[in-house]
Amino acid sequence: MNHKAYTILNVVGLTIGLTCFAFIALWVRDEWSYDRFNANANRIFRVVGTVHSDSEVFEQAVTSVAMGPALKNDYPEVEHSVRFANDDAIIKKGDKQFAEEGILLTDPSFFDVFSYKLAKGDPKTALKDPNCIILTETKAQKYFPNENPIGKILTLTLYDSTGRGIPYKVTGVMPDAPKNAHFTFNFLVSFETLIAFDRRTFMSDNVWGNNSYYTYIMLTKGADYKAFETKFPQFYEKHLKPLSVKYGGKWGADYSLQPLTDIYLKSHLRYEISPTSSITNLYIFGTVGLFILLIAGINYMNLATARSVQRAREVGIKKVMGALKNQLVGQYLLEAIILAAGSLILALALCHFLQPVFYQITNKDIDLFSSPALVGFMAAVALVLGILSGLYPAVFISSYQPTTVLKGSFANSGKGVWLRKSLVVFQFTITIVLLVGILVINSQMSFIQNKDLGFNKDALLGLRVYSIDEVAARIDAFKNDILKSPYVKNMTTSNSLLVGGMGNNGTQTIDNKGKEIRSNTYRLMVDYDYMETVGIKLLAGRNFSREFPTDIRTDSTQNYILNEASVAAFGWETPDKAIGKPFNMSGRRGKVVGIVKDFHFNSLQHKVEPMAMMLRGDGFRRVILKIDMSQAQKAIAAVESEWKKHFPDVFFEYDFIDKRLGEQYAAEARFSKIFLYFSILSVLIACLGLYGLTSFATEQRTKEIGIRKVLGASIFSVTTLITKDFIKLVVIAIVIASPIAWYFMNQWLQDFSYKIDMQWWFFVIAGIVAVAIALLTVSYQAIKAALMNPVKSLKSE
Repeated sequence: MNHKAYTILNVVGLTIGLTCFAFIALWVRDEWSYDRFNANANRIFRVVGTVHSDSEVFEQAVTSVAMGPALKNDYPEVEHSVRFANDDAIIKKGDKQFAEEGILLTDPSFFDVFSYKLAKGDPKTALKDPNCIILTETKAQKYFPNENPIGKILTLTLYDSTGRGIPYKVTGVMPDAPKNAHFTFNFLVSFETLIAFDRRTFMSDNVWGNNSYYTYIMLTKGADYKAFETKFPQFYEKHLKPLSVKYGGKWGADYSLQPLTDIYLKSHLRYEISPTSSITNLYIFGTVGLFILLIAGINYMNLATARSVQRAREVGIKKVMGALKNQLVGQYLLEAIILAAGSLILALALCHFLQPVFYQITNKDIDLFSSPALVGFMAAVALVLGILSGLYPAVFISSYQPTTVLKGSFANSGKGVWLRKSLVVFQFTITIVLLVGILVINSQMSFIQNKDLGFNKDALLGLRVYSIDEVAARIDAFKNDILKSPYVKNMTTSNSLLVGGMGNNGTQTIDNKGKEIRSNTYRLMVDYDYMETVGIKLLAGRNFSREFPTDIRTDSTQNYILNEASVAAFGWETPDKAIGKPFNMSGRRGKVVGIVKDFHFNSLQHKVEPMAMMLRGDGFRRVILKIDMSQAQKAIAAVESEWKKHFPDVFFEYDFIDKRLGEQYAAEARFSKIFLYFSILSVLIACLGLYGLTSFATEQRTKEIGIRKVLGASIFSVTTLITKDFIKLVVIAIVIASPIAWYFMNQWLQDFSYKIDMQWWFFVIAGIVAVAIALLTVSYQAIKAALMNPVKSLKSE
C-alpha cells in the first residue's frame, strides 16, 4: 500500500504475461492435439506416394482406390484399411435445396480405424450399401428437426461423384466431427456408392491408374511401420508392374506410410484432404509464449528485487527492534506470494472474459478451464515467481547487519545491479526478436497478397456446375444472353477455378535432342475464351481456335498449350522452341501450339509446375464470368436471373475467385495476426518493467540529480545521464537479437516456395523501434527527475 505504483506495475505485468501465456499454450495444445483423440492413433497411417518422372519428383497424399483392400488382403500386419473421397453436394428435401460442404465418402471400416461413434444406427451396416448417408447431429437437426432421421430419405447431387438427384437413405446419426482432426466432415456417405455408380471402371485394371483417393491403414499391435514400408516394392511388383509392362511407362508410385499424428503439422503434399498447419509455426508460437512468460517473470523479479533495496532500512530497524531472521524471511516471502497469487487470479479472470476475443482471432473455441493441467502450471509459475522474487529480500537483505543498512551504504552499493542489467538485456533481446518477426511475417503476407499470380484474379465470378449434362446442353444460349448484360464483360467455362491445384495425368514428349520425356503434368480443361477472360498471357504460339479442328478433343487426339515451367522441365530452352513439339497426355496425341506465362494454380507454398491446357469436352465444372466490380451486386443479380431462366432446376452457387484465393492463406493470415497481437503485448510488458526500473534508478539518484542541478546541470544533461545507461543495454540486446531473429525467421520462410528475402532494414527498423520504445519509457521518468526542484531532494540530506 505504501508503494502503489510498483505494486500495480508488478501485478499488471505478471497478469498480462500469464494471460498471454495461457492463450498461447491453449493454441499450441490444440494444434498438437490434432488426430491424437483416436484411441489407436499410433497404429494408424496414411499411404502416400512419391512419383518419379523424367522432369520431376513429387509426393502426393492420394493413391488408387484399390490400394487399401489389396494391402489388407496381402499382409496380415494390416488389421484394417479405409478409403476416403471428399466431395460437396446439393441436398434436397422437399422443395428446398441446400449447398453442403464436407461430404466424406468412406468404408464401413471407418469406425474400426478411427474413434468415431454413432449416436443412432449400427456402425457395421450404416455404410455397407450404396446410397447410404450418416448425418452429424447438427445436420440431422437441420434436415429433420425434433424427429428420428433413421430410414428417412434425402436427395443428393454430389459435385464430383454420382451425378444428379439420387435418393439417399439416412442410416446413422453421429456427434459433430471434432475440429482437431486433419479431416472434418458434416456427412458420411458409403464408399460403395462410388463403386456402384461406375462398377465397370472400378473393377478394371485402369482403377490402379486413378490416384484420386485417400488410403489409411491400421497396423496390428506391435507391428513396426518402418519394417512394413520395406514390403512396398514387393507390393508394386505384384500389382502394378504387370500393368506397367502392359500399358507402357511406370504405373503407380513409390509408396510409404505417414503417421496419422504427423499429417496436420508436418505434411504439405500434393492433394492434401484439407489445409494443414506447420510444426514450425507451433515451435515459433510456443517460443513466443515462453518468451512472454520470461519477460513477465523477469519484470516481476526485477521490480521486486529493486524495490527490496529501498526496504533495506526497514530491515535494519526491525532487526534493531528484535525481529528474527526467520520472521523477516516469512514476511517477505508471504508478501511476494500474495502479489503473485493476486496476479494469477486476475489472469484466470481475464482468460474467462477474453475467451470470445480469442475465438474470434484464432477460430479455436477452447476454454482454459477445460485444461486443469494448464491452470495448475500457471499456478506453479506464479508460486515460483513469488518465491524467487521474495527470496532476495527475504534471505540476503535480512542477513545484513543493521549498522550497515541503516547507514545507507547497502542502498548505494552495486549489489544486484549487474543482475538487473543482464535481465534487461535478455528482455529486450526477446523484444527485438519479436519485432523482427512482426516485420518478416507481415512482409511475407503482404508479398503473398500482392504477388502477380499470372492472371487477373479481380472481378472474376465463379459458378459451380452440379448438373453437368443439363447445364452443358444450354450453356451457349446462357452465354449469349448473359453477355448482353452491361455488367458482364466476358464468360468462359473450365474444370477448375485456379484455386488449390488441379488434377494431373501422365504425359510423353521429346526434348530438343529428341529424347523421350515422361512426366506427370497438371491438366486444365478450358474453352476458346478462357485465356482472354482470365487474363493469361501468351508468350509464344497461338491460342486455341475454331479455325484449327485438330485443337478439338477427340478420343485419341487434341492439341495443347503449356506453361513456362513445362519449357524448363522438358528441356525446350525457350518458349519458341516448344511450339510444334509432340505431346501426349493420357493417350491423346497432339502437339504444343502455344506457351503461356506461368500463372499460379496452386498456393504460393508450392512452386509453379508443368501444366497443360486443352480444350474441354462436353462436360465442365465451372463457369467463370468477368464482371463490372463497380456494379457487383447488379452483376450477380443479372447472372442469377439468367441462370434460373436457362437452368431452372439447377442450384445457383457463386463465389469470387479472389476471395477463394485468400482462403488458401487463412491459416498463415491467422498466424500473422496472432503473432502480431501477442508480440505487441510482450513489448508492452517489457515497457512496464523498464518503466519500473527507470523509476527505481531515478529515485536512487534523486540527491545526485539535485546536487548536479544546483551546480548548473541542464535538464538535457540530466536526462541524458539517466537514459544513456538503459540505451546501452538496448544496443547490446540488438547485437545479440539480430542473428537469432535471422535464423528463426529464415526457418519460417522455408515453408513457402515464393518468399521475400531477409532484408537488412528489418533489423534496423526493429532496432530503431526498440530504442524508441526504451527512450519513451525511460525519458518520462528522466525528465520528471530533471525537472524536480533540487530543494525538495536536498532538504532532508
